[in-house]
Order: sequence, then C-alpha cells, then structure tokens
Amino acid sequence: MQWSRLFIPTLRESPADTGIAGQRLLARAGYARGDYLFLGQRVMARIAGLVRDEFDPAGAQEVALGHDEAVAAARELRSYRQLPQLWYRVEGDQAEAWWFGLDKGLLPELCANVCQRLELPLTHEFLVESEAGESALIRCPNCGPRAPAAPSAPLVADPEGDLTPEAFHTPGRKTIADVADFTGLPATSQMKSLVLVAAGELVLALVRGDHQLDETRLAKVLDVDSVYPAEPEEIRARFGASAGSLGPIGVAGVRIVADEALRGRRNMICGANKDDYHLRHVTPGEDFQPEFFDLRRVEPGDACHQCGAMLEFRKAIEIGSVRSFRHPDLHVTGDAGAELSVRVSHCRIDFTSILRAAIELWHDKDGIVLPAVMAPFDVVITPVNIQDASQREVARSLEAACAGAGLDALFDDRDERPGVKFKDADLIGVPWRITVGRKLAQGIVEIVERRTRTARDIAAGEATVFLESQVHP
Repeated sequence: MQWSRLFIPTLRESPADTGIAGQRLLARAGYARGDYLFLGQRVMARIAGLVRDEFDPAGAQEVALGHDEAVAAARELRSYRQLPQLWYRVEGDQAEAWWFGLDKGLLPELCANVCQRLELPLTHEFLVESEAGESALIRCPNCGPRAPAAPSAPLVADPEGDLTPEAFHTPGRKTIADVADFTGLPATSQMKSLVLVAAGELVLALVRGDHQLDETRLAKVLDVDSVYPAEPEEIRARFGASAGSLGPIGVAGVRIVADEALRGRRNMICGANKDDYHLRHVTPGEDFQPEFFDLRRVEPGDACHQCGAMLEFRKAIEIGSVRSFRHPDLHVTGDAGAELSVRVSHCRIDFTSILRAAIELWHDKDGIVLPAVMAPFDVVITPVNIQDASQREVARSLEAACAGAGLDALFDDRDERPGVKFKDADLIGVPWRITVGRKLAQGIVEIVERRTRTARDIAAGEATVFLESQVHP
C-alpha cells in the first residue's frame, strides 16, 4: 500500500485532552480519532485473524450469535454424541467463544494461546499489569498472583463457651454499622447474610460483617453463569423477614454457603429472620451447617495465607475472561437414555484492551513499538528520495516481493524529508523498516528493527528473504 493514498494523520505533539500513554499515542500515530481509523482497524483485523488461526484448527465454528443467542441455540442439542461443540464469533473489537460439552473443554487453552502469540505478559486472570488499568491485580510479593488471601484478625475476640443462640430486639437497626453501634461490638463480630439467586434457586451467602461478597467467586463455587440479588418479595416469602434481619438459623430449603473467614468462629451476631431482631451467640458449624468456601472480596490489608506477607494491589488491564458453568436449561441424553447436564465454557477477548495494553507496555519517546503479530504492517519501505528513479523502482520491487512472501508492506512514497518519514515510521509502530538510500549504488539497503534500533546493511535482493525469516520464522 502507498502511504500517500492513505489517511494516517500523525501528529508531532499529543492532543491536549489525552492522558495516559496509550491514549496519547493512539491519537498521535493516527490510529484513532475517537473511534478507530485505518491503522487501528488494521490492528483489530490482525488480532481477529490470530483468533481464527487458533480456533479454526481446533474445529471451532464461526457464528454470528451473542451469548444469550448461542445458549438458546445450544438447547437444540439432543444427544451427547453431538458434543462437544465449539463456537465463536468475531465482531468489531472483540471475540467471544463457547464450548458446550461434558467437561470444561479447550477454551482456556485456546485463549491462552492467543494471548501468548500476542506476546503479552499475562496472569491467569487475563490481566496485564499497567498503571493505565482499571482492574486490580492482587499478588503476594513472595508467592505471586495465585496466592490465597488470609483476612485480618477480628477486632474483638469471640466470647468463650458453648453458648445458646439468643434473640434480642434491635429496633430500626438494619445495617452492620447500625448493629455494631447498638451492641458496642465491631463488624468483625457479626455475620452478614445475603440472599442471591443462582440458576433460579435462592442461596444464602454469609460473610464476616466487615467483608464484601465476591459474586464472581460465588458463581464459580455454585457452578453457575452468574448470581444476582433476590427481590425483596422473594426474601420475605422464604425467610419471613426483610433484608437487614436475616440469618441462617432455622432456614430450610435454601442452600447456605459461608466464607472461610467464618470457619472456627464462635458466638457471633446475625439476623434472627424476624424484623427488628438479631441473634447473639451463633456458632457456624454448630448452630447451623454451612458449606465453607472462599467467597469474600480480597481487600487491602489482607495477608498472604501461605507466607503472611501483605498482599499488593496493582493496577492492570483486563484483556479477556474465561468462565465455566453448568447451565440448568441445557441437557442431552446418554447411551442409556439418562439425562446429562451440559457444561458451558465462555470466553471473551477484547481487542481494544489488547492494543491499549500493548502500547502501554511497548512504547518509547519516538512512538509505538508493536510486535509484528499485531502491528498494522510488517514493514515500511522508505526511499530516502522519492524523486530518485532508482530508489523509487527498487522500493516498488521490494513492495511486490514482500507481497509475494506474505508480508504486509507499507510503501512510503511521500515526497517528504527523510527525517519526517523516519519519525512517522517510528511513531506508528511498524516493526521493520527498509531504507532505500545512497548505498543503493552498491546494491545495499538498510534494514532497521524498530524495537532494538538494530540496523543492518543487506543486499537489496536478499532483504525480503531476511524479513520473511524474522516475521514468519
């Protein structure tokens, strides 16, 4: 492609209204003006092609369905012999994929392969550490990002003894803070009771009074797509009280799950399932029998469960997600006619977040430094003087040779000073540049690698073969 025919509005200075490096460079390099321009769309197409390269050989079928539509279509699966099914779609700046089977399937591996080929340093949660991120990357300085968290100790020790739950009047006290103020005991001495809906069924989730429930963790524990708060009418019909007076004692027909921070606690306070009443002296595992899981949201001040070091909270960019769950409405029949539950794995890959993360990671004072796998072009061919017939013709022949070798080449045919062309090539992040200049008289061109600034003199006739070995090793 000829640069002079393209709209690549590079800027020498960043627009005043942009903040982080990624946003500034997207504007300066002519990738975007609000939404994507030509170069930005080229990167989106590159990433989309990478997704197809990974998914198609695995037997995936490309569809044009959203998540709800894909799940609805999967209801037409009747026999386990039709499983597994691997579907995906690419639309705009994102890809989604679904695995319908009897196990978790290939999606985590396929998504990890895509990210590995993009050369991004990821955690298991598809996070890239960056100050420009809006997500939290939680890690132990000694044990890494997978380390389990230990909660801070309760502010007041639990009362001793095998005490019996006792109701007490708490008029108008609905919140954890209200009850703490009323009793003089801190939030760490209370159990917070939350009623949620999972796959159409009510679930009572318990966390320590000063903790927050992590609904994503809860959904994973329950093996469902998602959870959401129950409606007030549902709560009153099942528990006989409103939110703020709920607890686990005497509850029947509702699954009760409790956070691990409540394991071993004694004589705590919780709701009595009667408006304006609470219970004291309630002991998990004795006065009621919950299932214990890690359910709480990790907070600053928590320590690593393995080594005791304080956990670090760092900013990160989330480039995707993978989750797996049993869907209550998806079933197939086995050989003996038995009904089998279908497991759904769903992944999402966000191309815009990938580009943002790449630019935040790989840029310098001169512009963007993208890896070849996602750069808008593999190489920019730059004749120093476009008016020189020999330089112009060699540059054109190199463009044709690159095309024949499967390399995307940008021919900078503009009648500009060499310094302007070099600066623009550096700015837009093309990983290789062929400079056709004065050494052409000896049959030599210069090849420059953008990332390392390494320059090589090479025979013009061998330039394409060299680049092909670098871009497609």
